[in-house]
Amino acid sequence: MLLKTRFYLPPMRPQCVIRQGLLDALDQTQGGELMLISAPAGYGKTTLVSQWLHQKPHTFSWLSLDKSHNSPRLFWQYAITALRQIQPALGQDADALATDKTLSAQEHIVIALLNDLDDLSIMNHSDKPVSLILDDFHLIESTTVLKSMNLFLDHLPPGLRVVMTSRTEPPLELARRRGSSQLRTITSEQLRFTLPESETFFNQTLNLNVPADVITHYYQTTEGWITGLQLISYSVHNQQGTASPPKMSPQYPGLDRHIADYLFEEVFCNLSTEFQNFLLSTALPRRFCAGLCNAMAGTHDALYQIKTLERDNLFIFPLDNYRVWFRLHDLFRQFLLQRLAILTDQEMQSRAQQGVDWLQQAGHYEDALALSIRITDWDRTEALLELLTQLSETQGLSDDAVRLLASVSLASVEPYPKLAATINQYCGASNGPEANIPSEASPYSNLQLSEPLTRRETQVLELMSKGLGNKAIADSLFISLNTLKVHIRNLYSKFGVDNRTKLLLKLNLQ
Repeated sequence: MLLKTRFYLPPMRPQCVIRQGLLDALDQTQGGELMLISAPAGYGKTTLVSQWLHQKPHTFSWLSLDKSHNSPRLFWQYAITALRQIQPALGQDADALATDKTLSAQEHIVIALLNDLDDLSIMNHSDKPVSLILDDFHLIESTTVLKSMNLFLDHLPPGLRVVMTSRTEPPLELARRRGSSQLRTITSEQLRFTLPESETFFNQTLNLNVPADVITHYYQTTEGWITGLQLISYSVHNQQGTASPPKMSPQYPGLDRHIADYLFEEVFCNLSTEFQNFLLSTALPRRFCAGLCNAMAGTHDALYQIKTLERDNLFIFPLDNYRVWFRLHDLFRQFLLQRLAILTDQEMQSRAQQGVDWLQQAGHYEDALALSIRITDWDRTEALLELLTQLSETQGLSDDAVRLLASVSLASVEPYPKLAATINQYCGASNGPEANIPSEASPYSNLQLSEPLTRRETQVLELMSKGLGNKAIADSLFISLNTLKVHIRNLYSKFGVDNRTKLLLKLNLQ
């Protein structure tokens, strides 16, 4: 007996942002083509297709898949029954073959179904193709089912298009289909909310009246991940009327519990122990490659594991065209770092130190510095700074290295006078306890920013508003130009802008 609810179109959510550009992309899919919507959990794949079918009605059949459909006979029984929503008499021969336990070759079922579809006039003479929706196709792992689906896709009638949603890229000869113009795709890059869509979601769809700069902060933190924004909205709703909105940023300890629970249940728990351990190793460095992961995880197959994670859309993004270096989505990285805290300090320290060793030997000194600072290995940090200072004797430390030093409190490195002196040299008093605390008496304390301004940032902003250039500001505050650049970048981030003109304009408007 088949479960009828597998064939029901999900209702259109009332709190839904209309994605007109993506709806048009779906509508442009032609008969005989596969539209693959592939992205990690929580990017609104099913919601988008449901929205499309409600907004642009046409003949379709819907099938929500689960793991039981890895049985070839059951899969095709469900597929045939779904297509009978179009024509009740469809697929009688194929259905008989699917229920015949003596038949071993699945291609006979597929061929019989394709012949029936080809005979339907609606498949050949309709102005608009019929759509077969296969939701959650990532749950299909059976090689037999995948092989028969390849055959089905190879011979689609001109009046039928297949729309799949999947968390992974299924092994359906996608490169060949792309080359023969039989494949269209929508990926996480297209699915993620834009900043205007995020503003619409918070202030029009949910009517939460969140300030624009705070929405910008949420958008940057989630990178437009739709479920991340949805879960943040729960916290915003719960804190309506409080003094400040919930803080979602790497600068704040902990992760919103709704997001942490979602990532644990929907992503982490569905991974094998092997991949869980591997991902935990990737979370410590700010970026990673196969060699670094092998060193940290004590494995020899990191390249395979990275490729698998990328194929499975596990919140991993390439940083170069050669796909050598990768990074994690920041919220997923924060979640993994929380999980990593469960490990013993000794085990985590050992993994990280192996990573620092590899990075230093490979010549990635600033990445090694970042990792040593993360694990507060001040002996190693001091040694790396000495090495970097020698290598850049004429030009001084790079902006990246200075930015890393600016994150270190002088109080935490007090037992390391040489390290403290280097930080003081490049960052001045900006790392002292007074400079890092919010400036409550500041004339800008009433501004609605993603984070309060520190006293040093307040001083920099006051001088910027008077029209002083960078050198004049640095001289006035007795800090280096590199240190000043760190403060200016922090101001841009807190005001949600990307240059001085926008910062001063926003300051004048407020």
